[in-house]
Amino acid sequence: MLANAEEREFNLVDLREKGRLHFFYHSPLCSLPIRDVTDEQGAGCKTEPYLERHAENYLNPCNQKNILGFLKSDERYLFLFTKCKKRGDPHFDRMYVVGYLQKDRWLRRRGFYAVMGKTKMFSFDDAFEVRGLTPAQNARHVPKKLSVAQTARILDSFEGKSNIVGEWLRRVSALEKSSRRR
Repeated sequence: MLANAEEREFNLVDLREKGRLHFFYHSPLCSLPIRDVTDEQGAGCKTEPYLERHAENYLNPCNQKNILGFLKSDERYLFLFTKCKKRGDPHFDRMYVVGYLQKDRWLRRRGFYAVMGKTKMFSFDDAFEVRGLTPAQNARHVPKKLSVAQTARILDSFEGKSNIVGEWLRRVSALEKSSRRR
């Protein structure tokens, strides 16, 4: 299905109101749920989600099995979730769905695939706590595929909340610049 084309638009009529969870590492330096661009958690300087292009897996493959499963599915939403790692924050060490990417198209990258589409991100205060989906607090034990009902619960929780993609991008840029000065 994906091997021969460089980019493909999805026929949104064929997609269902279902979603899938996709984990990313949070930067402990920021109270917003941004990726760990300075490697504070020791898992490498993170480039994904790459909201600069409204994408996941744009620069580097991350859990390619989950992304390929999402691309081959009829799921419309890739829900981005993380564990707050900012010490002293009231959300510290709790997992949240902090945004989503609506599947519009995919790209074949250097040996892996990226998904792109309309993206929304939310503060930890406005996020959906993962324990509302499962009692597990370990990212490996959270169900990845979500039902129509679970998807609706998450989307409904974001209704009327502020999309922080612009602020998210400014904070990522500032952290990247400060880490280059070290």
